[in-house]
Amino acid sequence: MAADSPVFALSLFCVRVKESFWLKNYIVNEFGLALMVKTNLKHHFTKISGQEWHWVEQGAGTPIVLLHGIPESWQCWKHQIPSLARQFRVIAPDLKGYGKSGKKDGDYSMTHVAGEVLSLLDEIGVDNFHLAGHDWGVAISDNIISQASHRVKRYIRCCLSLHTYDPRNSLHHQWNAENHQEAAKLMNRAEAYVRVWFESSCKTELLPQEQEINEIIEEFSEPGTGDAVSRYFRDIRKSKPIDLSKFTMPILYIHGEHDPRQPIEYCHGMEEHLPGLQAILVIDSGHFVTRERPRDVTNAMVWFLNSMLASGLPIFERSRHYGLPTRPVIEPETSFGVNAVTTKT
Repeated sequence: MAADSPVFALSLFCVRVKESFWLKNYIVNEFGLALMVKTNLKHHFTKISGQEWHWVEQGAGTPIVLLHGIPESWQCWKHQIPSLARQFRVIAPDLKGYGKSGKKDGDYSMTHVAGEVLSLLDEIGVDNFHLAGHDWGVAISDNIISQASHRVKRYIRCCLSLHTYDPRNSLHHQWNAENHQEAAKLMNRAEAYVRVWFESSCKTELLPQEQEINEIIEEFSEPGTGDAVSRYFRDIRKSKPIDLSKFTMPILYIHGEHDPRQPIEYCHGMEEHLPGLQAILVIDSGHFVTRERPRDVTNAMVWFLNSMLASGLPIFERSRHYGLPTRPVIEPETSFGVNAVTTKT
């Protein structure tokens, strides 16, 4: 086809229109991940028993609920949402007190907030769902399972201790709990507080770029956020103990190898307390794994949700190094593999 022909010109025009649509609706970041811009997400607001909620949704299918930690918002999962939305109805709320969700005073214990999240899911017609949590989002997720394990199909647990914990590794927990008003003053200086968190918690070379840090700061700068988030620490001791015997659904635990407050020792023995644990994935990152290693976390989540994790995958190299489980510890009661049925001789 001649470069100066009308057909060639029309074809080139169509290609450019298609490229323009792609660039308008997606951003390809430095990791090669296609990220949907915020305008393509559906933002929702509702009020339940006086608590205002904001959440985003994308995709259709079995719901997966994504819960963030401190000092974040639904955007904790911004790198994972596009891939998850190809197969699932992704629901990522701003937890109570964060982002654009309500910040009134009240009970901020993990047990109570978990019940409020379940009420939100009831309100929007979500019965059974996959669940993923990071940091404080894990604490809420653990309580959700303790209260309604029959509703959780699969669970992805990121960066939080389970059966062993040394408060000397996380000094802010006790100090914030005993000085929540002083903690609120620090948190209300949103830019400084967010930078302290990320600069002290990420592997240095994996610190998110300035634009992403500014997005986190903007979300944490919503009026009342510092006062509200400090209440989580104030009410820690109101939470009820977790019943780990209910954690029988398939579980993937993801851990940042260089997390300064969650040492690798916290991973050892976890399989003795989580009946459904299928693997522990150690990632070469700090605490904020969803942002520091977005491709690895996204792949692990998608593969796990499709039952395609395998102990031989290169992604498990650091787990194997530490002698951590990369496949279910409990053998299945029945076998359905392609070579599980043999012919008697």
